[in-house]
Amino acid sequence: MLSGSGAAAAGTAPWPALREELQIHPAGANRDGSPAWHICDPVRNLFFRIGWLEFEILQRWTAADAETIARQVGAATTLAPEPQDIAQFQGFLARHQLLRAVRQKAPMPAWRWLLNNYLFVRIPLVRPAQLLARLLPWLSWLFTRWFAGLSAAAALIGLVLAARQWDTVEANLRGALSWEGVLGFAGALIFSKLLHEVGHALVSTRHGVRVGHMGVALLVMWPMAYTDTGESWKLERSRHRFAIASAGIASELVLAAWCTFFWAFLPDGDLRNALFFLATTAWVLTLLVNASPFMRFDGYYMLTDALDFPGLHERAGQQARRCLRHWLLGLNEPVPETLSAGFRRFLIAFAFATWIYRLVLFVGIAVVVYHAFFKALGVLLFIVELGVFVGRPVFAELCVWRERRAEIPRRRRLGWLLALTAAALFVLVPWHAGISAAGVVKAGAEQPVYSPFAARLVSLDMTNGQAIAPGSELLTLDAPNQAEERDKARALATAYTRTARGALGLDDGPAAKLAVAEQLAVRWDAESRAREAELLRLRLVSTYAGQVRDVDPLVRAGTWVGPSQLVAMVVDGRRWRVEALVPERDRQRLSTTMPATVIVKGRTRKLEGRVVAIDNSPVKRLPHMLLAQDHGGPIALNPTLPKKDLRPAEAWFRVTVEGETDEPLSAVREVRVHFEGVRESLAHGWLDSALSVVIQQSGF
Repeated sequence: MLSGSGAAAAGTAPWPALREELQIHPAGANRDGSPAWHICDPVRNLFFRIGWLEFEILQRWTAADAETIARQVGAATTLAPEPQDIAQFQGFLARHQLLRAVRQKAPMPAWRWLLNNYLFVRIPLVRPAQLLARLLPWLSWLFTRWFAGLSAAAALIGLVLAARQWDTVEANLRGALSWEGVLGFAGALIFSKLLHEVGHALVSTRHGVRVGHMGVALLVMWPMAYTDTGESWKLERSRHRFAIASAGIASELVLAAWCTFFWAFLPDGDLRNALFFLATTAWVLTLLVNASPFMRFDGYYMLTDALDFPGLHERAGQQARRCLRHWLLGLNEPVPETLSAGFRRFLIAFAFATWIYRLVLFVGIAVVVYHAFFKALGVLLFIVELGVFVGRPVFAELCVWRERRAEIPRRRRLGWLLALTAAALFVLVPWHAGISAAGVVKAGAEQPVYSPFAARLVSLDMTNGQAIAPGSELLTLDAPNQAEERDKARALATAYTRTARGALGLDDGPAAKLAVAEQLAVRWDAESRAREAELLRLRLVSTYAGQVRDVDPLVRAGTWVGPSQLVAMVVDGRRWRVEALVPERDRQRLSTTMPATVIVKGRTRKLEGRVVAIDNSPVKRLPHMLLAQDHGGPIALNPTLPKKDLRPAEAWFRVTVEGETDEPLSAVREVRVHFEGVRESLAHGWLDSALSVVIQQSGF
């Protein structure tokens, strides 16, 4: 037991006493061979590793004075501590609540506790120490070499046989995308993770470590089992702690090995499907999640025990922060601890990898949290997540830089001032005018050749690529029924005209017969002219000069064509039109008559044109399938609608650009259009985008 008391000198703060319930245990040796101990806090079930100097300080804590303790340690050992070393260790004890506080610490507000802990909450359920002690003798064969060898052989044989049945594996994976597959993976995940925690508990009990409790932890509101193996720090040998830390992964790998082995031999059925789910879940999640050393999962503790370097994240972070401050600010801080140059470089690289990994992970968690709740709360939690777990550590480091700004060399400060000024000018000055947009280019003038109504083709003299002059006849069509009706109407009109003339010489009722004959003559004459006008519509001529394209190969003399059948196209390729799509923010910076540069995909020559129209509402359908991502384009389609609808996932506005070129365009092509819009700063654009996303997604 550790205990301490002290008297305060006059006019100074009272010397703090150690908590009476603290315990100290030997912890083997450090990497440099020096002895180590663990301070055990039985109330919180926490352990803190200390070295020889800290142990000697604790042995003389009752001296109640930093200078006295430093002098006594120096006289009794080969150590040479300074009073500030005792003061630093006192701060360590105070930060970790190992001292008896003179004043009771105010309880943390509920909102602050929820803010710090809503991502990870532990709920203890059982205390399995006695049950594990009874089970261990019955399961001792699991820890034998022959079982490990058999499991390794089963894994090798199973993987080889699975590779030879890879088509079956792929079929099972595709079938797992159904609701039955999701439920199967969920059940396999629960079973494998329970076995994972039982493995930790059994190995802990085997090495004499008491398992305090087992329960459920909520990780981003997702339940997962956990086992309290905190007392493993009592073990002096790091290989024993490594065995406990790796027991969960080993259990899942053994499960995966035997499931893969039996799956390769069993016939199709529910049992084989269950083994497939268990094997896949154990192989994938164990290697991707639990084996990661960048979070405090099994992989981290395994690496810590393998290196025999407790507090790996914190100590590596200290080395990386010192290195970062030296690189960026020119600060020459004392080395946090004595390590070899190679191991120090490893710790620095590991710390930077951990920071990058956590940045990606926390951003991903923020996105998950955003989608897990309704919009307003999702946006709020997204901001809180990034602010607490990404912004707060960065802000804390910046505060340290600010406090130590007087230590930064003048040349380094001047360099950073110039760099920040340049960055501010780059972001705040409205120099950015360029707008780039995706689009498609088409011929500016296109004349589709259709028959106005059902007609028979008399002759077709057009061929693909043929040059057509304005007013040239394109097709010769004939409509026999229309011609017959026209001739019939002409004959009747002529007959009734003669009848009307003959009625003038009659004595009995000439006026009435004359009126009827004249009316019928006018009617049939009008129908004759109408039929003639319809037949004149069959004479199709070009309205402008161009080239013939897309002639229907099935159309030839004597065939009938309908009004919906495209016979050919007459295209003036020297005039072109581009339909480009821009987001709303860029649309506001554009105006008509603005020049535009068009770069056609696959061509080196640029096209110069002008904006002729800007839509005020977003497009409902892409101008061409070439712009869709599913066809190699840059614009994503709405995943909730059929692909054939070409409905974009976001709001895009059409900008029409027209121009002329000496070299005719031969087909519809994908292009990239560059505009010189109204100048805007990058900060303004970023702010507009952020506000639009917040307003749109929050539902305000």
